[in-house]
Amino acid sequence: MSSLAETISSALRSIGPASEDRMRDTLADFDNLNLSGEERLAAVATTIAATAFTHHRRHKMVYLDAVRTWSLEISAELSPTPLRLRLKAEAERIAEGAEILVSGIDALIELMASGGVKTQDRLVTELAVVTRLLGQYDARTIHMTLSAVDRALSLDRFEPGTIVLVPLREVDRVLSRESNLELLEPRGYA
Repeated sequence: MSSLAETISSALRSIGPASEDRMRDTLADFDNLNLSGEERLAAVATTIAATAFTHHRRHKMVYLDAVRTWSLEISAELSPTPLRLRLKAEAERIAEGAEILVSGIDALIELMASGGVKTQDRLVTELAVVTRLLGQYDARTIHMTLSAVDRALSLDRFEPGTIVLVPLREVDRVLSRESNLELLEPRGYA
């Protein structure tokens, strides 16, 4: 992870203290919501989808690949345990968390652009925010999250702010002969 850490550190040095403070404030505001694990994950997925749609529409697959790669690298370093699903996720709390992240990232991008920060450093900083949050999960959860984001973005009716739920509860269901395999989430990755 040293090359990723070096890339992020270099970008953070370039964005200036005001942008770095804004990034930290956004993450602190999000953490202060005390969302359940499932709500937190859905808020991050919703944010990634909104950001990809708003800021990276022409290159959304490249953006999502970067999010996946960085998140998996962070996850490998942290070695998190799989998410435990205790409480049912509430849509209002997910929307509130996503709004904090989306508006925080938008304000951060605007602040960096007005401060003359290079596009590359703006992108690295934006990726650092979402991959720091997504990288707290295990690899299976990261893959499922980005699959849910990709499905949401492929819908003609998608709009930023649309809640993206990650179907973690559905994956743990027992398969039967009647299960429609086309509708199932991947259960593992080789």
